[in-house]
Amino acid sequence: MIMLLTICILVLLAGNLKLAQKHLFLDRDGTLICEEHYLCDPAKVVLERNVVKGLRRFVHAGYRLVVVSNQSGVGRGLITEEDVLAVNTRVRQLLVYDQISISSWHYCIHSPSDQCACRKPAPGLFQQAAALYPVDWQSSVMVGDKPSDVRAGLTMGMRSYLVTTGYGLHHSDWAQSNNIQVVSCLCNLAELIL
Repeated sequence: MIMLLTICILVLLAGNLKLAQKHLFLDRDGTLICEEHYLCDPAKVVLERNVVKGLRRFVHAGYRLVVVSNQSGVGRGLITEEDVLAVNTRVRQLLVYDQISISSWHYCIHSPSDQCACRKPAPGLFQQAAALYPVDWQSSVMVGDKPSDVRAGLTMGMRSYLVTTGYGLHHSDWAQSNNIQVVSCLCNLAELIL
């Protein structure tokens, strides 16, 4: 009887524990969608090349997808937070059409001069994501088209990659001189990792 009670308690406890999971952290502009300077019009959202194919491979491999994005246009007064949300909604619609779901979206609206704790490469956006779903940092991946994306991932203990879409091509020399792997698209990243 005591053994059965112990087993029942362990099963209940295990059901309430959230296990750390591997995540794919994605920059939005220039990585997930084509770069548009301070994008505010959802009608201009275009997925980057091979995004769907690459994301599908990560989902099938058990990765949770999370977007982490600096949106300093809000802090600079060039776009509104409503614009950011509208663009995110459009990206979500395009991905859902292809049966891909982003687990959570995190963005920083501050300008670089604000020196906040959430603007990449600072860890704030990643900490927000980890508060929702425990992250296995060593098994997780960060990809983006700017050094701040890569530095953020490295700071959190993840494998981090520079993608040559968006502004990435302009930073490929920086990546190579810092021993950062460079990929051409998310599909190329999936091939490399998976």
